Amino acid sequence: METETLKGTKNYTPEEQILREDIIKTIKEVLERYGFNPIETPILQPYSLLSSKYGGGEEILKECYKLKDQGNRELGLRYELTITLAQYLNENPNIKIPFRRYEIGKVFRDGPIKKSRVREFTQFDADIIGIKSKLGDLEILSILEEVFKKLGIDFEIMLNDRKILFQILEYAGIGDDQNLQNSIILVIDKLEKIGRECVEKELIQKGLDKNKINKIFELIEIKGNNEKILEELGKKIDVGDLEELIKLSKICKLEKIKLVPSLARGLAYYTGSIFEVFSEKTKSSLAGGGRFDEMLSKLVKKDLPSVGIGFGIDAISSILKTEKKSNVQVYLVPVGISEDKFLPIVKKLRESINLDFDLSGRGISKNLEFASRNNIPYCVIIGEKELKVGKIKLKNMNTREERILSLEEAIKFIKKTY
Repeated sequence: METETLKGTKNYTPEEQILREDIIKTIKEVLERYGFNPIETPILQPYSLLSSKYGGGEEILKECYKLKDQGNRELGLRYELTITLAQYLNENPNIKIPFRRYEIGKVFRDGPIKKSRVREFTQFDADIIGIKSKLGDLEILSILEEVFKKLGIDFEIMLNDRKILFQILEYAGIGDDQNLQNSIILVIDKLEKIGRECVEKELIQKGLDKNKINKIFELIEIKGNNEKILEELGKKIDVGDLEELIKLSKICKLEKIKLVPSLARGLAYYTGSIFEVFSEKTKSSLAGGGRFDEMLSKLVKKDLPSVGIGFGIDAISSILKTEKKSNVQVYLVPVGISEDKFLPIVKKLRESINLDFDLSGRGISKNLEFASRNNIPYCVIIGEKELKVGKIKLKNMNTREERILSLEEAIKFIKKTY
């Protein structure tokens, strides 16, 4: 069937899109209070950029959509919004550093399709470019906590550091083969999802013996509060960076941070702190990010240590519910009057509120039914009777209460109660 939606993509109904836009609005408001500004980058990118060795790594590249244009140039659809920053920064060399940006856009991954993984999804990224200080990491953590509190979601921010993971591998006696190290780290990252037994099996398949595996688990399975985990890790490896970040987060009274030594994140470009927000209710990932000090520096040929986060708009909206089917505040129903009498009222009301009106000449009952089915909170009913006294009838569609008001009174009342 030609009109069938491709598997792994979807259409959004008005109520779904209204919820998504409300989520985006909440995130934007928080980011802008933290000094971030919006940019936009192209979906279509040179494949050479997407496949750069400084990019997302082999695993993510397997899912990259690759194509050629009519000039036989190799192109790809972006699989996330961070790597396209390099192109943006090259074209804008005079940007003042540090640069705080956010971007919202579609990204594409040709991976296995299941409930939490699709081909096309909306990502919302925020990054601080050109900052080494742990204050940059703290800013991102503070934003995460504020955003998810405002969204009313029960959440937890899992925190780790990629350097911790490499030190754990060193402690376990793993050699310095970078490809092997990265593949082991990807397996370790699955611990929270698939459990120890399955992780052990995958590590054995990668050639690790029981002694090395036990040494890895000795550190990644440390339990307790953040201070306890730091204390126990600190007996075997250097935890200085994580310790500093936890100290700063306590100064800012961040409450939702949990150290998880097995957390790795999938993208190979992370160099320091990494974090992921999980829903306590569904255990699904809602946002993730970390510090990437090398990727932009190598691609842009300038020292640009950076830290950032990506919000999963679809993942967030999947656990939030809304009854809002329309952004319309008022539905105007003209009763037996001509356009020259009710259109000026439509124009006046639209100066202050979101308004739709009957275009089809239906009767009152049909129009009220339409407004009710679309969850429009108010109807304005205007006929000759109302025009004679210079009033309108305002009907609350939830309580069915009716008021006879002037236009100005109706506008004030709607703005106050909506």
